[in-house]
Amino acid sequence: MTAEDSKISDQAIQQLASEQDAPGPNQALPKEARKILERLHNRPESDVMNSEALRLVRVIWPAAFNVSDPRPLKIGVHKEMAEANLLPAHIISIALRFFTSMERYLEKIKSGATRINLQGQAAGRVKLREAVDAEIKLYTQSRDFIPTRDRVIIQKIRLLSVNKQT
Repeated sequence: MTAEDSKISDQAIQQLASEQDAPGPNQALPKEARKILERLHNRPESDVMNSEALRLVRVIWPAAFNVSDPRPLKIGVHKEMAEANLLPAHIISIALRFFTSMERYLEKIKSGATRINLQGQAAGRVKLREAVDAEIKLYTQSRDFIPTRDRVIIQKIRLLSVNKQT
């Protein structure tokens, strides 16, 4: 990705500015989101903080990105976000990586739990394997994890959970 790809284009900023003046349904982004995007305009991808990217997607899709009570996102939500053409791809990637690795989010990934789309509507279910992977990720993020000792145990847990599914 080039430096120009990682920045919001001047055309996008001009479009945002014109949308700010035009009331009605053509206004693609909330005012707060436009302000955040303008602040990030000339910053390289590596300077975009996790919290800034998450704040931006929370403003645009509040039903899907509730930090205090997160719900599992549908598989492929990143494609839906990209198709909306509201944010640069790197911001979507940063926000999703940060949100889906939060302890609260991982705790909600339970087998059979309802996944949601960007509007907060049901869009599938969490599979057993996904729930096990979330448990493993939670465990490896904890202070109790010792990588050298637990690698074998985690592989055994994963195998057992997959075998139960069949």
